[in-house]
Amino acid sequence: IPGSRIPQERILRGVNTLERKYGVIVHTRTKVCCSVPLHEEEGDHFSFDMIGLADLRDRHDAIVICTGSWKSRKLGIEGENLPGVYSSLEFLFPIRAIQYAAPNISVPPVEGKRVAVIGPGHSAIDVAHSARKLGAREVLMLYRRTAEEAPCGKFAVESAQQAGCGWFERLTPIRILGTDKVEAIEMRDSGGEIHNFPADCVVSAVGEIPTPPFAEELGLENVRKGEVRWLNMTALDNVFVAGDVLTGPSKIGQAVYSGLRAARSLDNWLNLKAQQRETEYNSQENTVLTPKPRTD
Repeated sequence: IPGSRIPQERILRGVNTLERKYGVIVHTRTKVCCSVPLHEEEGDHFSFDMIGLADLRDRHDAIVICTGSWKSRKLGIEGENLPGVYSSLEFLFPIRAIQYAAPNISVPPVEGKRVAVIGPGHSAIDVAHSARKLGAREVLMLYRRTAEEAPCGKFAVESAQQAGCGWFERLTPIRILGTDKVEAIEMRDSGGEIHNFPADCVVSAVGEIPTPPFAEELGLENVRKGEVRWLNMTALDNVFVAGDVLTGPSKIGQAVYSGLRAARSLDNWLNLKAQQRETEYNSQENTVLTPKPRTD
């Protein structure tokens, strides 16, 4: 999320509150190892250390996994691996990281270039605005449906247009053209006609997927279905899960709501376990009910 939407100062204030008021200890640039080795996932180049989930379980009474959705969906089209093609995470993360003086990080070189953004969500909007701020000569947003159907909302689309971004709808990506670099992107409209949009850079912002460590061992599918002994607890005792890593990409409010439910469940589990009263736990009592929509 760009600093224009969540300023760096607000994040730092939140971290300081957690550390000073609640005694939270933060270990940065540390990856919990899973099925994919270090430096093979987006963001791994920021990691200096790695620790195993089993080690964490042995050293702590409980664990909550809130790793979010940190893997970009692929377009699955020809030319996707050409230099100049980015996922939204690959494009946006360096822009944010460079504010923290991260080593070996540079922003995408789009100054004076033509940027094509594929996607209808908030990530696509963030990419478009960021590209304009980085000096892109032209920014085009391409979507297979209409602005009214875009997940980011029509207001966000209009905001991007006011910032100088072009909006083209009812277009589906066919392939990215170029030999040793991006030269254009080929799109098909709803009537079957082919259109080529010249571009020096293509950003795929078609969504992310969760990348939880040991997804099968954690039994996340059962947690999603509610088939668990304890609310938000995985198949591993003392390991809980919350947020987008469980549900997939969502809005911030929904992720916070999931975190609150998991925290309440974890707290009750620890208290009852300390008294050897786990059998008294009732997951229904720890479920925060969502008000039903009004029908009048």
